[in-house]
Amino acid sequence: MIGNHGRPSFAGDQAAKILQLLREAGPQGVSKRFLIFECGYTQCGARIWELERRGYQIRHEQRPGDRYVTFVLIAEPDSPKADWFETQTGKRRPADPQVSDLPLFAEVRS
Repeated sequence: MIGNHGRPSFAGDQAAKILQLLREAGPQGVSKRFLIFECGYTQCGARIWELERRGYQIRHEQRPGDRYVTFVLIAEPDSPKADWFETQTGKRRPADPQVSDLPLFAEVRS
């Protein structure tokens, strides 16, 4: 099922599973071929991109003789960035939002 912003509802689960595979694989990495054909994650590139946006450093290696890229987890963020606002809007959350400045509350100001 696809949500309001075109992101499939299963995307979060796939990203978590891909992250687990990357952690387990270590420097060997995980091939995009494996993710697509063995796991059925046809949008694995999007899931990798989402992990990178959350602060995970993932190297994309094109190894000799391989048709598909291999993803290698290089580093994890100290605290993963997982903010619902950023996930839903694709924008950074305002630093200090003022409730009274929001359009929904425009008529409720003191």
